[in-house]
Amino acid sequence: MRILFEPVKSGWLNISENLIMSESKEPQLTESKKAKSEALSQGLWKALWIAIAVCILWLAIEGGFRLYHRPAALDARVSELEGKIATVQAQEAQLEASLKGSLEAEKTLAPVASRIHDMISQVNSLPMTALPVAQQSAPVSDQATESWTKRFFKQIQSLGDKLVRVQVVGDVKDVALTPAAQDLIRQQLRLHLVSARMAWLSNMPHVCKDDLAQAQALLAKHFQAQASSVVSMQKNLTDLQAEIVKAGNVKKGS
Repeated sequence: MRILFEPVKSGWLNISENLIMSESKEPQLTESKKAKSEALSQGLWKALWIAIAVCILWLAIEGGFRLYHRPAALDARVSELEGKIATVQAQEAQLEASLKGSLEAEKTLAPVASRIHDMISQVNSLPMTALPVAQQSAPVSDQATESWTKRFFKQIQSLGDKLVRVQVVGDVKDVALTPAAQDLIRQQLRLHLVSARMAWLSNMPHVCKDDLAQAQALLAKHFQAQASSVVSMQKNLTDLQAEIVKAGNVKKGS
């Protein structure tokens, strides 16, 4: 009996020992699994952070390239706009310079032009040389008694006088002018003054001086030299010519 139960006993002992050994190994296996899982999780987190850092670094590098290496079309557009701005600034500077020059020129031109304008307005009031004395017509009673031959010869004589008067007005040589001739002379004087004013404002002093000289000659020839208004205009014309010559010399010197 004892011999029969010995193997059974030894088997149970082996099983119990295995169970005890397995129970003693279970905590070790649990701890190793836990350590492996922790190491795996730490590795995954490190890999994730590395991936995030790589993405951020790539975005920064790409943004830097885009910022410091703009497309050629954008650079060309920027250059074009800069050129236009420079052109506008240059035109603005030229405009300011021209406006400044115009204001300075106006300060010089305005007084002379104003004096010529005043003389133009005085032309109609200037006294001219005396009109010829109108011939008195014969009394009606005498005309009635005259024969037709005398009347015929008088008509021829009056026609000749008219022809001679037309010739005198055309040559403008007679001291005593008709009203129509006087109007013509006044218009000529006014025309010379207007032309002188326009020439002065157009920066043509030589033309202005010539027109003033012609106006002065016309004034001396057909207007009353003793009249105060004529004397005053003659003086103004002389002063203006001297001032124009002085202004021309200043421009040559500058």
